Amino acid sequence: MAASRFLVIHYLDGTSETFTFPKQAKDHYDLMGKLNDAMKADRLVIEADGHLNIIPLSAIKRLQFSPAPETLPGEVIKQASLNP
Repeated sequence: MAASRFLVIHYLDGTSETFTFPKQAKDHYDLMGKLNDAMKADRLVIEADGHLNIIPLSAIKRLQFSPAPETLPGEVIKQASLNP
C-alpha cells in the first residue's frame, strides 16, 4: 500500500483541518498537470469520507502538503525552512 499524503489547510480564522489521502497522480507528468491546475484554481475540492468539500481559496491562509512532491514547477521556491 502506498504511503499516505497529508494536507493541512490553515484558514484565515485561525482554524485548521488535516486530510489524509493516497497518491493522486499516475506519474510525474500527471502530477505536474494537477499542480498547475491547482495553482490556477479559485477553490479546493476534496472528497472525504463520502462528502464533497468545496473550499474557496479566499478562506485559506496556507496549504501545507506532505510529503512535498519530488518534482515541482519552476516558480516554486525549493529547500526553504519555515521559521515561526
